[in-house]
Amino acid sequence: MAEQKIDKSRRNFLFGAARRFKKESLDDPVASTAACIARMKEANRLFVEGQWEEARLEYKECLKDDQNDPDVRYRIGVCAYRVGKYRQAKLDFERCLRIDAEYQDAYLFLGLTMVRLGKPEKAPALWSRYFNPKAVVVQRELNLQMALMETGEAHSPERIAEAVEAAVAEAGSKVG
Repeated sequence: MAEQKIDKSRRNFLFGAARRFKKESLDDPVASTAACIARMKEANRLFVEGQWEEARLEYKECLKDDQNDPDVRYRIGVCAYRVGKYRQAKLDFERCLRIDAEYQDAYLFLGLTMVRLGKPEKAPALWSRYFNPKAVVVQRELNLQMALMETGEAHSPERIAEAVEAAVAEAGSKVG
């Protein structure tokens, strides 16, 4: 998602008339990720290559330019999750959702994080908010795991997480 970002500084061109109407100066600063684009590209490259810790550190540097970027928060969370820093991942997914409550993949990984933290009972409420018609295999696995939890037939938290992670891996680029 982060690689699909449009530089927010283009808002001057697109919203110039609205800013003039509101009597805002066109020279006022506009939120922009332009200062972070090179770092973001490097972080995205590391992310795609599975170099989670290195990508996490690069994304954290991007936060210095824009604390409220849900894509960056989400990717930091995924990186933290992948290296086993589940408490940190939980915080970053929650921050992502505070910024953008409709960020679907954050619900998926926050649920996974809760399972990894030994609180699988919290995952169904999060997973029920996840909807991605492009990742049918993930949807199917989540529905299966939630049904098993509901009937009391769920496996250990580790096996639940492994099953969902396998579905996420199978879905590949359709998630995140």
